[in-house]
Amino acid sequence: MSGQEVTLQISEVDSLSIGNVRQTDVPVGVFDMTQLLPGADIGGFISLGFFKDTAFTIDDQKKILTLETNSSLEKTKALGTTVPIAVNQQGVSVSVHMPLILPNGKRISADKDVKHKNGKDETGHSFDRYFTKLKGSVHLLERPDMNVDGINVMFQKIIYDGLVGQHFLRQFVITYD
Repeated sequence: MSGQEVTLQISEVDSLSIGNVRQTDVPVGVFDMTQLLPGADIGGFISLGFFKDTAFTIDDQKKILTLETNSSLEKTKALGTTVPIAVNQQGVSVSVHMPLILPNGKRISADKDVKHKNGKDETGHSFDRYFTKLKGSVHLLERPDMNVDGINVMFQKIIYDGLVGQHFLRQFVITYD
């Protein structure tokens, strides 16, 4: 999403299943997906809250979502790197926050080629967005070896410090436990 606060009508479905994970009486947010991606055939998004009791791994490059078992999770932990995150839950809304270090510490060093776009986002909010490529690497706090160099970024006044997009995350296989 865009990082804007969104107010949704909350409803409930009798059950929702992904693989062998099934929940009953699941709260759902009602949103017209055609506003987000006109013409796309997307039935909805699954919240991190659905997986609160189920560890899962996303391998974006292979396009695989793995629902972890206790034994597979132990193997994944042994091979992986633990990255601390903060989980913020407000009612049915769940967000994940992860500290990142930008090039030059707190400074941002952008290319000369900055593109500006204004309009309305999928939530109906007006926006001014600035797109550029950062010079240097963006890395995880205390893990400069886990980085992406020359990342394309967008700047916009939103409710968060920033959003980590697919350009960064797809470089890694990510497990939430």
